Amino acid sequence: MQPLRKRIYEIFAEPEEGDWLGNFVTGSILVLIAVNVTLGILETVEALNSRYASFFYWFEVVSVAIFTAEYLLRLWACTSRAEFSEPVKGRFRMATQPMSVIDLLAIAPFYLQFLLPSGMDLRFIRMLRLFRLFRLFRMASLASAVNTVKNVFLLKKEQLSIAVFVLLLVVLFSASLMYLCESGQPGTKFTSIPQSMWWAMVTVTTIGYGDMYPETPMGQILGAVIGFVGVCVFALPVAILGAGFVEELEREQKESQPDSDVANPASEAAALNESTLDAIAERVAEKVIAKMERGS
Repeated sequence: MQPLRKRIYEIFAEPEEGDWLGNFVTGSILVLIAVNVTLGILETVEALNSRYASFFYWFEVVSVAIFTAEYLLRLWACTSRAEFSEPVKGRFRMATQPMSVIDLLAIAPFYLQFLLPSGMDLRFIRMLRLFRLFRLFRMASLASAVNTVKNVFLLKKEQLSIAVFVLLLVVLFSASLMYLCESGQPGTKFTSIPQSMWWAMVTVTTIGYGDMYPETPMGQILGAVIGFVGVCVFALPVAILGAGFVEELEREQKESQPDSDVANPASEAAALNESTLDAIAERVAEKVIAKMERGS
């Protein structure tokens, strides 16, 4: 039974590079996830939903059955791994892994609709199906890219924290100054500093919805200055993340170089010293032979 569990876990959770069956199953699951997300988006179009409601429903039934079987098989076979070897605690530890939680959230809405009252709005519950999209990160290339992004944020967390703090200060001061300039105008929307912070945020982030705008000359001049300052301040996190990506990629390239490449300078120096010693020995031998010939 243990070899069977190990094989099932390898197929559904950690297929090796040369395991064609495991890679086929993993690839098929990922394709099914992508199709489910696409159909979930199309299902929100009323014209398509009313026309293909039966197709959407039965496709979800089949998909949930496949996802449920895959989830239960991984939960059953996880005890073949050393970290999940205990029958109860090991499976609980497996079920609380981030990807396992995402898998459960992805299939839970289908079963919840039968348990909740019929008159309840289930649109939010159905939106949980989009959690299946996160399972695409199980692909090796995407997982590596996500790990790089995580390392960049961890590397630059202090600088990013300072940049966010500066951004919040600019928003707060901008909202306060704009409130002082516009609060006396009749019909103004800058009725308070919290209300003005909405305008300051969309202005500093260069979105500019246009639902609020200053009407006094002083307010318009201040708005222009804040817009320029916002571009500069909002560029800080971008520059920090860009520098972080460069540093992280350079570090990954250094780590990926084989040890032989690092040892090359020493080996080249040793080879150079050896050749130099050989050349000196040959010259000494030639001089000794020449003296012996002259003496004879």
